[in-house]
Amino acid sequence: MKKKIISICMLVAVLMASFVGCTKTDGTGGSKDKPALEGDLSAIIEKIYEKESVDLRVENKEIDLNDENSPKYYMGLEDASKIKEAAVSEAMIGSQAYSLVLARVKNATDAEAVAKSMLEGIDQRKWICVEADDLQIVTYNDVVLLVMVESAMEDVVTSQKLVDAFREIVGADFDLKLSK
Repeated sequence: MKKKIISICMLVAVLMASFVGCTKTDGTGGSKDKPALEGDLSAIIEKIYEKESVDLRVENKEIDLNDENSPKYYMGLEDASKIKEAAVSEAMIGSQAYSLVLARVKNATDAEAVAKSMLEGIDQRKWICVEADDLQIVTYNDVVLLVMVESAMEDVVTSQKLVDAFREIVGADFDLKLSK
């Protein structure tokens, strides 16, 4: 009987070790299968624009996560506690419905939940008299990209072109793709 219990305990220990061994993380919540995207978020936005130029006057800036209104306005989030940092690029003319947001979550395992919350909470009519009806959100490791633009501006920019440019930068497929 003792040998059976010891055998079962060893079997359980081996199974537990194999499960732990299959969850590869890099210590920051990222996946070792997909390397973390390095660099400042504003610099990554510039890299996206190098791949896909946008014929708009845009302003890039960090999103103040401590301001109670900014996470909701730019990302659709009521709670930014899972966000490590975020940056936005928006048209400087208020009647052009265009916004590109990059957010880095504290733990890559939260990226999907954050992306879904962004999709549910973002106001696609936050501009005067225009609506961003072309919206995509993708996640890669610990980074969430939200792009929304008015489809009437398709000769200037589309969400798909910017998502494709981001895919080129990360060099891999996305963990999650959402759209409206």
